[in-house]
Amino acid sequence: MLIKLNTVSFVTVGHGATKKVERTILEPIWLNPTHIAKMELQQGPEDCPDITEITWGAGRLGGHIHVLETPEQIISLISGLTQ
Repeated sequence: MLIKLNTVSFVTVGHGATKKVERTILEPIWLNPTHIAKMELQQGPEDCPDITEITWGAGRLGGHIHVLETPEQIISLISGLTQ
């Protein structure tokens, strides 16, 4: 089964001390939770929420995405599927 998450990316403008987030882009993504290898909470850019980096697989077949949901929310979605 798949869970629906929101990938997040930030559009920034400026450099150094004047760098700021102009807008946040959210896109839905469907992910198979059995392929998740690691979840790590990371601090987002200033004035933006923290993001979760999800790593799946290993080696050349592995990869990672950044999503808006917290690890706790993702675990809750996964446990809702197994009940």
